[in-house]
Amino acid sequence: MKLRYAVVFQQMPNNYGAYVPDVPGCISTGKTWDEMQAMIREALAFHIEDLLEQGEPIPEPTMSIDDAIAHHNEPLPDDVLRSYAKFGKSAPVLSTTFQMVEIEVAVPDVAKAG
Repeated sequence: MKLRYAVVFQQMPNNYGAYVPDVPGCISTGKTWDEMQAMIREALAFHIEDLLEQGEPIPEPTMSIDDAIAHHNEPLPDDVLRSYAKFGKSAPVLSTTFQMVEIEVAVPDVAKAG
């Protein structure tokens, strides 16, 4: 099964990070841009395959690039801001890029039977 999700990529001073707004908890980091590209695809495929194996619903890829930009620019909730404060000031972001990423995941026999 092929799925296409909007992904937010951020360049930090020492590495790159990425997350998938449509898939809560799907994040990854990499030392280089190329590594980050591979790592977020791997993380996303692993996350979706795990949901399928657990019989959980797959988050629909609903966000466009514009939606991902708007989501990324929303103010952080107070509880998130408080959790960041516990660990000190977060690293500055050097740049942010938004891209659509396509992955292909195998549908396990358990999910096919349901």
